Amino acid sequence: MPVSTAPPKRKAPTEADIEAVINKGLKPADEQSNDEDEKPAHINTRLTKGILRQINALRASRPRKPGSPKLGISTHDWIVEAVLEKLNRDSAQKLARK
Repeated sequence: MPVSTAPPKRKAPTEADIEAVINKGLKPADEQSNDEDEKPAHINTRLTKGILRQINALRASRPRKPGSPKLGISTHDWIVEAVLEKLNRDSAQKLARK
């Protein structure tokens, strides 16, 4: 029957080690609330095949990496980019009306 040796004993943590663990915690609450807007939120959406065909045609017109068979931008990134453009355009129009 094989016999293994006992694991080596750990040395006791220093006060500096303990402080490092304590200070490693979360950000203060006022800083966390600002980060919430930057966290991705997941949504499901349905698009018609016609809309997806149009998106794919526009994606295909983007430059590709040399020698890459992939289109220059993913469908997800294209849709996010389109949403951001729409938000910027509508925000600018709203400011112009004021």
